[in-house]
Amino acid sequence: MIKRFFADFLPVQRNLSAHTVSSYRDTFRLLLQFISEHYRTSIDALGMEHFSPETTLAFLDHLERSRGNTVRTRNNRLAALRSFARFALAESAPDFLPAAQRLLSIPVKKTDKPQMGFLTREEVTAILSATGDTAAGQRDHLLFTVLYNTGARISEALALRPQDIRGRSLQLHGKGRKTRLVPLWPQTLRRLRRWCQIHALRPDQPVFTNTRGAPLGRSGAAFRLALAVRKAAAQHCHSLRSRNITLHTFRHTTAMHLLQSGVPLEVIALWLGHERPFTTHLYVEADIKLKADCLRRLQPLTPPVCTRQRRGSHLLAFLEAL
Repeated sequence: MIKRFFADFLPVQRNLSAHTVSSYRDTFRLLLQFISEHYRTSIDALGMEHFSPETTLAFLDHLERSRGNTVRTRNNRLAALRSFARFALAESAPDFLPAAQRLLSIPVKKTDKPQMGFLTREEVTAILSATGDTAAGQRDHLLFTVLYNTGARISEALALRPQDIRGRSLQLHGKGRKTRLVPLWPQTLRRLRRWCQIHALRPDQPVFTNTRGAPLGRSGAAFRLALAVRKAAAQHCHSLRSRNITLHTFRHTTAMHLLQSGVPLEVIALWLGHERPFTTHLYVEADIKLKADCLRRLQPLTPPVCTRQRRGSHLLAFLEAL
């Protein structure tokens, strides 16, 4: 059943992207190992009876408690299991119907929305200056510059090829198999073309590689960013200390700086490749300076003087104390 799910249903019938299939694959690798240890049997001996709602709930709890995964990751794993349950419900015998209905009714947990973090222009400059003059440092400087210039996701930046340079713009291949063109600063364009020429890259070769010549991975790029942030914080940019700066922070930074420069939200949404405008509105919520400017345009109200005293209510006092 799992083989048909991954070999035919996901890539052929639903035509899902390779990234989605890889995410589902990782979910089932973890699930099969957990069920095998839970029932003390080999993975190849497992049957549909082991894929029960109770086992699924135990697996989701294992992700949060033992593996330390976030609620968002837990919900992503649940989405993959729900997709398989619907597939198995259509393919298997009716005996799986009660278990599938209970499994599909497992709720998605609510998640807290963390405050959106972004960098100032001085902090971006400090991180770029801390990359160093080595070959790896020059690659990091170019990668971080492309992230800040384009607001690209790290997956989009690491997937760049020389053939994606289109005139003065860069073609990004984003989520949902959508492509978009983002203009480049002249200095970014020159450095990017120079980098491809020095390393004699073919049009279909990855732009960013590691020391072994393999495509640079997300974890490797995150490690290099952490080194640059620590170096910048230790040298002269003390505001970077004790801050969680990730590769995605560059994307938030680009959006915030465009917003603060007066670029309309609709243009920022197109720039970032947002499918829903609501996603771009989050940057307005995170910009405290923009909120303060709006507040200055409002005249404060003078509260009326209340001379009549209201009688107290024990019931209201109880509700207000909750």
